[in-house]
Amino acid sequence: MAAAHGTKDSITEPDISIIENASDEKDDTAYVLQPTGRPPRKTGLERRLVMKQDFLLVPLLCLTYFVTYLDRNSFGNARLLGLQKQLKLTDDQYGDCAQLFFVGYVLFMLPANIFLRWIRPYYLVGGAIVCFGTFLCGMSAAHTYGAVLGTRILIGAAQAFVQGIGMYSSLWYTRRELAIRGSLYYSTATLAGAFSGLIAYAVGKNLTVTGTGRAPWRWLLIIEGVIGIGSGLVVMMLLPPFPDKMRNGKNWLFTRDEIELAIERSSTFNTRGSKLEWGQVLAALKDPKTWVFFLVNGAFGQATSTVGVFLPSFIAAFGYTDIDAQLFSVIPYAVAFVALLSLSFLSDRINRKGCFVIAGLTSALIGYIMLLTAKTTVVKMVATCFVVGGIYTGVLLSVVWLGINNAGFTKRATTWAMAEIGGQIFSIVGTNVYKSSGSSYAKGHWVNVGFMIVAIFAASCLLLWYDYSNKKRDRILQEYAARGETHPHIGKSLEELYDFHINFRYTL
Repeated sequence: MAAAHGTKDSITEPDISIIENASDEKDDTAYVLQPTGRPPRKTGLERRLVMKQDFLLVPLLCLTYFVTYLDRNSFGNARLLGLQKQLKLTDDQYGDCAQLFFVGYVLFMLPANIFLRWIRPYYLVGGAIVCFGTFLCGMSAAHTYGAVLGTRILIGAAQAFVQGIGMYSSLWYTRRELAIRGSLYYSTATLAGAFSGLIAYAVGKNLTVTGTGRAPWRWLLIIEGVIGIGSGLVVMMLLPPFPDKMRNGKNWLFTRDEIELAIERSSTFNTRGSKLEWGQVLAALKDPKTWVFFLVNGAFGQATSTVGVFLPSFIAAFGYTDIDAQLFSVIPYAVAFVALLSLSFLSDRINRKGCFVIAGLTSALIGYIMLLTAKTTVVKMVATCFVVGGIYTGVLLSVVWLGINNAGFTKRATTWAMAEIGGQIFSIVGTNVYKSSGSSYAKGHWVNVGFMIVAIFAASCLLLWYDYSNKKRDRILQEYAARGETHPHIGKSLEELYDFHINFRYTL
């Protein structure tokens, strides 16, 4: 650990010696101390800008999340509609197909995030949606284990390029606005889970082999794949570029003044014109906070992935028929939808994130313990609601917490990518554990209990460190002011010093 710039009174932070040619001259990219109290009332121009952003960006990004999780959940629903039985897959083979999705995801997650500033977001995100929708339709024609395995890898690789929408939002919204918008995006993931169950229920009831000549699981993949392709084309046509990448400050929806204001608003944790900086990749990998988020998101990732793949099977194990299990899988997602929206709104209102992340982990922990000890079907369903509601709320607020507390565009992108990679690596662990757990899934539930406990401890330590660091930076600035001196960080940008800047304050 080294003091920033080697100054005696500088704050002690992770080594940032990789910064080169940092200018000592103050310019318009210099980062200033941001107010921590209640934000001032928005001007008329800002209200119009936010209204337009909410009118265009939120629906498009909600649609992106919806089709992503609709297609991701389809594999678990297809199992109960006969995919595994018709293709004569063993439980191990089904588990391999489930986990190979995450291999494709892990391989492409980091380049997808750090190249977001090179490839226009509407091409990157929209094209990825069209690709995984096409691959899902292709899987509907599979007749062998190898064909399913291959398409699952391709679907995972394509979906990795969609996850940059959180980074995309960070250049349009302020730090205090991201949680509620993110909750709207992510709540559509819970709706996608519920909607996928309803589609599967309708397909299983009405599109039988006898009536259509095609197995119900094939119809499910075709229907959800076509929805993805159509949605991707809409995103490609309508999603705007980053505000600081709009040519000559012109756009069909936003005026020049609104674009300038959007750039100014994002300066609470961004620098105008930021681009890919390879040194920031190393800075992120050297930062211990990156690995805390890797672990926390890993715990959430294992839980969400196994829910997406195995939730209908969990509920069928409670004693329901396969068709009824599809319908009852709607209930936990509905609970998660309400919890996600309400708690995200509250977290933005009080400007706190860490306590809600810990609460989500705790809710999931309680749910898994209930699943292991409950004897009645009703209690087991309640336990499932605790799990799904906790993990979907917690994972959203965890990535928002990560995003607003990492400065330097490439550093944030790398930290975000590493957290997602952690989530997918542990997802592979989760699918392996659950596929070998037997009909009770007890082994998988116990593993998740352990993960939740470790993640609660890690998130709590991070919260305490953020609070300590904020107070230390306040004290150092007071000491410099008392001596009539200027701290060496003053006049430098977040692209130079990242979140180690003396003026940067972590959101608790």
